[in-house]
Amino acid sequence: MNQDSISFDLGCNFDYKLFDFIDQYDKKHAITSFFGKLKHDGLPGGRTASIIPDFTMDQLADYVKECQKRDITFNYLINPLSMDQNELDPVMGKKIRTFIHTMYDMGIKAFTLNSPILIKYVKREFKDAFVTLGLYAYPTTIQHIEYWRNWGVDEITLDHGFNRRFDLLRQLLTQYKDTDLHLRVIANNLCLRECPFRLAHGCFVGHSDPDKYSMDYSLINCAYKKVTHPAAILTAEFIRPEDVHYYRELAEETGNKHFSIKLIDRTRTTDFLHNVIKGYMEESYDGNLLDIVNWPRAKTIVTRPDQAGAEGAPAGAPAGALVGAGGPPAGMPAGGPPPWVMEGRPPRPGEPEEWAKSHGITAPPAGMPPFGAGGPPAGMPAGGPPPWVMEGRPPRPGEPEEWAKSHGITAPPAGMSPFGAGGPPPGVPAMRWMEYLKPEAMMNYGRTMHLPKLFVDNKKLDGFLEHFINNNNCANSLCVNDILEDGETAPNACAHCSTWAKKVISYDEAEVAQWKELCASVLQNIEDGAIFKD
Repeated sequence: MNQDSISFDLGCNFDYKLFDFIDQYDKKHAITSFFGKLKHDGLPGGRTASIIPDFTMDQLADYVKECQKRDITFNYLINPLSMDQNELDPVMGKKIRTFIHTMYDMGIKAFTLNSPILIKYVKREFKDAFVTLGLYAYPTTIQHIEYWRNWGVDEITLDHGFNRRFDLLRQLLTQYKDTDLHLRVIANNLCLRECPFRLAHGCFVGHSDPDKYSMDYSLINCAYKKVTHPAAILTAEFIRPEDVHYYRELAEETGNKHFSIKLIDRTRTTDFLHNVIKGYMEESYDGNLLDIVNWPRAKTIVTRPDQAGAEGAPAGAPAGALVGAGGPPAGMPAGGPPPWVMEGRPPRPGEPEEWAKSHGITAPPAGMPPFGAGGPPAGMPAGGPPPWVMEGRPPRPGEPEEWAKSHGITAPPAGMSPFGAGGPPPGVPAMRWMEYLKPEAMMNYGRTMHLPKLFVDNKKLDGFLEHFINNNNCANSLCVNDILEDGETAPNACAHCSTWAKKVISYDEAEVAQWKELCASVLQNIEDGAIFKD
């Protein structure tokens, strides 16, 4: 039974360790809901499908049972910006309705939906179903909220713009306090404030391939914007763990008992979610704010759940359950090889030791060069894998032998596919349109995911939110060093976030400059189509 006046919903990567973290940190039983979806359910969603952990239907059923034992609701996501008219397709429409029935029979009674058609269907078909309206419906006004309430939704995920509009939140919570409508805000997303590209990005992720990565232009552009203008990190409407009490107090002040905070992200590693659970349950996080918000670093993004290893499954997990979701292949630290290997450069002084320490290892993974070595892994010739591996195609006749001879080797490097085998090595992700992409374009895109190290001192942000509580005029202001570029000004310019950014955000200027140069070239090559072979 929740002993808090607000509740929390947690993004789920299907790791059973999440239950252990809740037992350890959630003393008020305030985390009342998990949300997630299967990688291969044939349905679009609100995240790029290729980075969702892979779970079978039977494994999902076991996980839902574990949630039920703990009185945690499992909310299944069918929440893309667009269903691509599949609700109206005579074949796909039937499959969708059948799938929803299967989920319901499994014990899932809560669904996050954005499709008006599916909302009406679920509410009519299942009298006890709970329907959450997802973020991609973009309820940005009170009028939107009332429309959706009348449409039959039980809960509305509010647009990020509400997070710092305490006047509007107070009005909403007061208006609906005597109704059954649930309202929730998202705490740790990091979208650009009033991002003009959110619809384009939503369409992109909703049409992603679950088995292939795509070059996410919007994601890279968003990161580039924030690295170039760090004030844009602070203008994003996140809620720090230390500021949760303001939202609790607002719910108590208005007497609204149906207010919740959503914690993301289901595409993240278990280590990341551990930090999120601990930080938000303790309402304190001493460290880099970017460690607990949706900052797209390679080492925190789930690619697949590891199979149960030597440590075994946590208590309560069924035999064969996936544990340690989000981990890299055995012996390889999260995030892959060190950045100096990925970028083909010598390591900076102290970088190998720092990298090793941050990944909890004291020796390089098998087959990788000793720390400090800038060359290729042991047994790997200069220039990397063979061209047919990089290009995701079968080798041409005689090509493997010619390549081996030119590199002075008689066998493929350890762990690589035998000569003549097409496709990337085991564990290397396939990319959409891989056969048309230039190898260097794929490599450079991957390198953009190794973001420069920005440190946002979370504890130094104490007092930052009071400005928005007492004097929020964001709707009528232009942000300095975010919307307003360097040197620009306006009568309605606001420098609050820009001023705080100078106090709380630090970084290595040389590292940032190097990453920005790479990132700018990747963005331009995507725009120009230069990522493709001639």
